[in-house]
Amino acid sequence: MVLEKTEALTLKRAAALLGVHEQTLRSWEDRGIIRMIRLPGSGYRRVPASEVARLQHEMQADKTQSAVWIVQPDENPEAIKRGEAMAAAIRAELAQLDEETTFDEYLANRRGRA
Repeated sequence: MVLEKTEALTLKRAAALLGVHEQTLRSWEDRGIIRMIRLPGSGYRRVPASEVARLQHEMQADKTQSAVWIVQPDENPEAIKRGEAMAAAIRAELAQLDEETTFDEYLANRRGRA
């Protein structure tokens, strides 16, 4: 759909075009991600078509970029010692589990959601 640059859309229409919930747009406005217009009197929000087009472009660009970043590990000896200590603590904790406990159950218990 081609939008006129000066066209202002309702929150519902803008959300539908972006594939997000209306509340998401309100949150984005609060966080400064999107600019909206307030109608005088009613205070209803309108979203400039240019903002919708800008966000559509940014959202599409995000899909084409890799979500995996390769970072070289910290080779600091102290960091290696901390990592090895953490790994040993996790191995010891896992060794104490019942064989019938699944990893998902373990994580739920660990997070206090059991």
